[in-house]
Amino acid sequence: MSPRSARPAKTRPPDPDAPGTAWRLFLAVPLPPPVRELVGVLTEELAAERWPVRWVAAGGAHLTLHFLGETAPERAELLRLALPPAVARHQEFDLRTAGLGVFPNLRRPRVLWLGLHGPAHRLESLQRDLGESLKGLAFPVEEGPFHPHVTLGRVRNAGTPAFPLRDLPEAIRRRLVGATAGTDGAGDAPVPPIVPPSRPLPVREVELVRSHLGPGGARYETIGRYPLAAAGGAG
Repeated sequence: MSPRSARPAKTRPPDPDAPGTAWRLFLAVPLPPPVRELVGVLTEELAAERWPVRWVAAGGAHLTLHFLGETAPERAELLRLALPPAVARHQEFDLRTAGLGVFPNLRRPRVLWLGLHGPAHRLESLQRDLGESLKGLAFPVEEGPFHPHVTLGRVRNAGTPAFPLRDLPEAIRRRLVGATAGTDGAGDAPVPPIVPPSRPLPVREVELVRSHLGPGGARYETIGRYPLAAAGGAG
């Protein structure tokens, strides 16, 4: 056999729309343009630190309520039928963006996020009721408390020669919490914390979103929109 014929044949990537291909789905509240712009400003500023973090694209940022994972397309149709009444039981409300934080904690940061304040209990109630609807359709639902947030970035599994992972917790603490003069040695200038401006985040609908994974990152496709009840109406 010649060297040319011994080479393995190139294979095409799987067709995401081929029959039987599972859809990667999640439920989320869409973000208005001012919040997405804020996400873009924050991730650009933090990316300048050269941390080993994979930052989100501002255009794809969202407020996740439930991650459903790989789902058969026919089960997505069940969701389209079950979600409208579950969402419509809740009235519209407004949140605002708040400060920055990390999961699970500053000693072991894995996710950097933008916080929210306002009637968070209403978002928690919406998330909980949607979870009950999902359980009724035999979808797995993550247990434990719900922490409303907008993800900004996720720490990579490995550092870089210029920035080892062991140095990341202190670097993040300095930018999120701040450091006073002398913390890092006599004569060092203070490091102010990043204090994001507050932006309104109206909660008017829930989206069913399909995530397309690719070499350039995830691409998001909204396949269903479900409005909350208008404020002052029944619900």
